[in-house]
Amino acid sequence: MDYKQIITFWKEFNIPEVLPREVNLDVDKGFITTITGPRRAGKTFICFQMINKLLKENILKDNILYLNFEDNKLLGADDKALDRLLETFFELCQIDKKQKIYLFLDEIQVVKNWDSWARITYDTRKDIQIVLTGSSSKMLSREISTKLRGRVINKEIFPLSFKELLIWKNIKYDLKTLPYSKNKIEIKNLFSSFIFGGGYPAIISQITQKENILQSYYESMIFKDIVERYQIEDVKKLKSIANLLFESVSKEISYNKIANKLISIGFKISKNTIIEYLSYFEEAYLFFQNLKYEYSFSKQLGSIKKIYCIDNGLLNAVSFKFSKDEGKLIENLVFIELKRRGEQIYYHRKNYECDFLVSRKNKILLAIQVTKKLDEDNEKREINGLIEVMKEHKLSEGIILTEDQDEERTIDGKKIKILPVWRWLLEK
Repeated sequence: MDYKQIITFWKEFNIPEVLPREVNLDVDKGFITTITGPRRAGKTFICFQMINKLLKENILKDNILYLNFEDNKLLGADDKALDRLLETFFELCQIDKKQKIYLFLDEIQVVKNWDSWARITYDTRKDIQIVLTGSSSKMLSREISTKLRGRVINKEIFPLSFKELLIWKNIKYDLKTLPYSKNKIEIKNLFSSFIFGGGYPAIISQITQKENILQSYYESMIFKDIVERYQIEDVKKLKSIANLLFESVSKEISYNKIANKLISIGFKISKNTIIEYLSYFEEAYLFFQNLKYEYSFSKQLGSIKKIYCIDNGLLNAVSFKFSKDEGKLIENLVFIELKRRGEQIYYHRKNYECDFLVSRKNKILLAIQVTKKLDEDNEKREINGLIEVMKEHKLSEGIILTEDQDEERTIDGKKIKILPVWRWLLEK
């Protein structure tokens, strides 16, 4: 590894001005800052956004170092390489000792013993501020619980929200007047594209090759974030499980059912292997499991789950089944938005079903149903599911999100707001 070449490249690198993300990511001077999220969701550009902010605050560039450990020049790096890189950085840069030193270490999960190095550096070098990124939701869980406990503040990054997409497209709106605004048609048209195309930053400006780009992201998630990380030998089995999960998005699943389907097509697989592989998919931010709400935690873990995918564009690029199922795509979109907002989410099923319950401090505060359109075929089912939840959890108000309906109803003393999902996505 040519350490001087790596540091010199950074010294000569022109940091791009990047389109802003609605992510509050000030470097916290008392903690290591970690940024996790799916591959290609924009973690690198958020680092550049943070660096540009530091430069505007008159921090010298010589006091800042950014390294991406998926760069071929840095492959195979370990904690000793981190020490050498830091030594070379001090040697080649004119450090201002009156200012903090900022280290941005991108895709740190591929570096051997990175966690020990981060702990030691944090404990011994109070002049250094560390920012780490990684494409694994569990990248820090084991390390935080052992070596990094109390030293880390983590931020999760997802593909673009609909609100961010409008900012990138320079479309301005006022929520108070939006229902009557001339911009409403443009926003609704963009939302129609967002439902199917998703929010991965690189495809927003692409006219062609979108599916190829998204399929390449999927392959990277499978091979770099799962196969290589966990040394999976049977890639065909792993992909077969992924295919079944793509087909099951927004549906209830059971581990036994997935195992039985795979056995029926010739794979030897156990329920425990399904559970293990599902955890890998979640760590790579490809799929999420949503638990059925139960008052007993053990019942929650043992209950049937519902499955969702990180991005509608990725879902459509890999599994063509969903390209015309707008209702399921909207439901997946709402789940990811709730995750983006940091909510704790469940679903309800008793006599009726309710798509999403939002819980804070072990109390259900919000119930949401999602359907493309509320009509005579589904109205009774959707409303009964919402009312059942509202009565059980003593909620006075519930929400039904649809493609374009906007009204309020009062049923059994409970207020039900029926909102266009595109408008809900723009609310705080």
